[in-house]
Amino acid sequence: MVWSLATVARRRRLAQDAASSRASWARRLAAGVAVVVYNVVGIADIYSTIYAIESGAGTEANPFIRAMMDHAGDGWVLGKLALQAVISAMVLWFPHWIVLGFFSVATVGNAWIVYNNLAIAGVV
Repeated sequence: MVWSLATVARRRRLAQDAASSRASWARRLAAGVAVVVYNVVGIADIYSTIYAIESGAGTEANPFIRAMMDHAGDGWVLGKLALQAVISAMVLWFPHWIVLGFFSVATVGNAWIVYNNLAIAGVV
């Protein structure tokens, strides 16, 4: 049995809300565009992180990603891509405007991190 804080009724309501959100072509389109942008930024984050670290100018500041780097070696890239895939699937499953808003703000934040990685490495 899976332990959850949500009751069966709440989980059922969440599934209904997600289905209702997916029924809107505009929300599906917005989610698709947001997920593509998110993954482009995520891949840029991987490359900019590698570049900043290999240039000797920076280190990974995210403790979760740092732990993946320490324990998985180059496999951290696959781990990060897997996390991006899970997050992408969640957004596509529940493309509510509120979810898309928070997701878009997080993507802009990640783009800022990419910029900072490049600035640390002296590229920009």
